[in-house]
Amino acid sequence: MNNPIRKKLDENLAILKEVLGVGESFDVIVRTFEIAGKKAGLVFIDGFIKDDLILPILKLMETEREELSVDVIKKITDRRLPYYEINTVNDLDKAVQEVLAGPQLLLIDGVEEGIIIDGRTWIGRSPEEPELEKATRGPADGFVETMLFNVNAVRRRIRDVNFRAEVIQVGKRSKNDVALVYMKDIVNPDLLQDVKSKLGSVDIDGLPLADKTVEDIITGGTLNPLPLVRYTERPDNVAAHILEGNLAIIVDNSPTALILPAPFISHIQTLEIFRKGPVLGAYLSLLRLFAILISVFLPAVWLLMANNKELLPEYLHFIGVKKEGTVGLGLQFILASLGIDLIRMASIQTPDTLATSLSLVSALLLGDFAVQVGLFSPEVILYMAVAALSTFSIPGYEMVMVLKMFRFILLIATIIGNIWGFLLASLLIFIWLASTKSFGVSYLWPIIPFDYQALKSSLLNQTVLDLSHSRPAAYGVKDKDRMVKEDDREQD
Repeated sequence: MNNPIRKKLDENLAILKEVLGVGESFDVIVRTFEIAGKKAGLVFIDGFIKDDLILPILKLMETEREELSVDVIKKITDRRLPYYEINTVNDLDKAVQEVLAGPQLLLIDGVEEGIIIDGRTWIGRSPEEPELEKATRGPADGFVETMLFNVNAVRRRIRDVNFRAEVIQVGKRSKNDVALVYMKDIVNPDLLQDVKSKLGSVDIDGLPLADKTVEDIITGGTLNPLPLVRYTERPDNVAAHILEGNLAIIVDNSPTALILPAPFISHIQTLEIFRKGPVLGAYLSLLRLFAILISVFLPAVWLLMANNKELLPEYLHFIGVKKEGTVGLGLQFILASLGIDLIRMASIQTPDTLATSLSLVSALLLGDFAVQVGLFSPEVILYMAVAALSTFSIPGYEMVMVLKMFRFILLIATIIGNIWGFLLASLLIFIWLASTKSFGVSYLWPIIPFDYQALKSSLLNQTVLDLSHSRPAAYGVKDKDRMVKEDDREQD
């Protein structure tokens, strides 16, 4: 305790006013009044206090002098402050941090202890279904910018005594709350300890980018563009993952949770598929994998075949262009790829009222005119459009950007090295994926290392009754069995 609370109220308030900038910051308020003849002060930040907190304060002011002869703090908290979230503090530095977080500080003259009243109110938007993770069936709620509400949304779905939501404050100045959400009897303890250690030891002023800054901290800020964590704004998605043994990180002021470990297959799965039956779910899963292959390989493979028709069988000789453009095919693909990314960037910055106009201008006018003036061949526009459209089937936006980068690398390699360039680039991409790990889990799991049960449950969409013994062993979980065994039921 470096800065204990003094007995004299005026000394405490003078220190608090200087530290908190009372008079400089308009929203920091100090109110003084009397409790049983003793001078008291209430320190709080305007906008964080609930209106109904005035009732306990009024009841507190009705206290008689003889009621506070001894054990002032205990008697106030037990008899005169019927509020459900209170605790005590005896250090001014700790009290300052509490006030800055939103609770109110009550100090009484002659008492070397303060009362923290958590009468915070939260101003935020109502939960809405995330734009990037929509589903035709299921809950339509999503995370908001308040950590407490987000944790509650997950807890509503898992009413288990082993559910844990630990809070760590990160940032020397910002003191941002970061919640680690997991199942105590399932999560890998080594993973949990590793993340705690990284968040607790980081020396940083604050979290300016909230969840993204936390990702940089726990991944070490690697230059590897492959996403090592999965972002999600759906509480049902978080609940499903932590029941599998994942660790979820929810950052205050962010509507997005981080899920880890996150191998490649985690980024292409959605709850939408698992809401379908096994047959339809398997079809949709395989269709999505096919879309990923089309998005990455289609332009480069078509360019490769168009430039090497002599190597194709006769029934594939239709591949190629009927009318050459003014620039080479390879450069056409590069320009088309850059144009698509430029349109994407412009659409993000375009107001919703103008988004439709932008789509019409970019898709119809630019594409059509580019073909008419001879800059692009129609086939190039077609295959790049198919490849771009396929990326919309991938739920993870971070993974989408990486797949676009892979497509660009393959195109460049094919233009420079033809067949050998394409094969070499494909091999390097595979090695890149295979050598990457997400918090100890191979990025290509369950293919490398091969895990038949996990692969079957991921691609063939088993029902919940078939998921026994299917909790991912690669995550190092404590409890590998999803289902309660008959012996366990009998013991219970």
